[in-house]
Amino acid sequence: MTALAGAPHSTLHEAESLTDDALRDLLAYPDRLQRPLFRANFIASIDGAVTLEGSGRRLGTPTDRRVFSRLREVADVVLVGATTAKSKPYENLQLDPAAQAWRLSRGLAAALPVAVVSSRGVVPPAVLRNAAAPPVVFVSSGADIAARRQLVESRAHVVVLAGSRVDSAAIRDGLGALGLHRVLVEGGPTLFSQLVSDNEIDELCLTTSPKLVVGPARRIAAADRHVEINMARRGILVGADGTVIVRWARY
Repeated sequence: MTALAGAPHSTLHEAESLTDDALRDLLAYPDRLQRPLFRANFIASIDGAVTLEGSGRRLGTPTDRRVFSRLREVADVVLVGATTAKSKPYENLQLDPAAQAWRLSRGLAAALPVAVVSSRGVVPPAVLRNAAAPPVVFVSSGADIAARRQLVESRAHVVVLAGSRVDSAAIRDGLGALGLHRVLVEGGPTLFSQLVSDNEIDELCLTTSPKLVVGPARRIAAADRHVEINMARRGILVGADGTVIVRWARY
């Protein structure tokens, strides 16, 4: 562990020197949160690409995959957009016994639910059927009536929001009302871009994959106007595989 000169709040850790519990402690959210804290997690190449040949997973490294799991394990809920929710892993966010023990010892629930944002109310049926951790679904009041009925009849906790667009602040308020304060935003880029544009992102854990990638890949966030959120380093993890992970927090 090395403190960086001129950066009192930023400490460098070697990932291989930390046990899984030590990583969980390092990545844990602040105690006694009074409102949801939105922490996003993304990976990008050295030159800023978020995909390689159309897949973000191809940028992944062993260090990134390990930290990705620990980030989930310290959260109350994983927040995703409807397109991202179609990925099979969101059908059931399984946690191993060691992670569950860590969570229970710190007052977190043993199971980890997913929250899906879908203005049209289109959510994969497999996600809705999760009985161990029923999902939360944010849907627009302008969504198709049949789609909304299907959601209400499912196991999901459905939050209907006024208007044709699911408002970012309303998502935060809705999660807060459910007591879900440790929020891990996993994307996709459309939802993340909305949250950034609406000034509703509090932290970003950004993995830099040790690759240069050229081509048409997009950035982790894009909008039709510039939005500035000042952030400071709150920790750096480095892996022997060349991975660098920085946790940024607004100040």
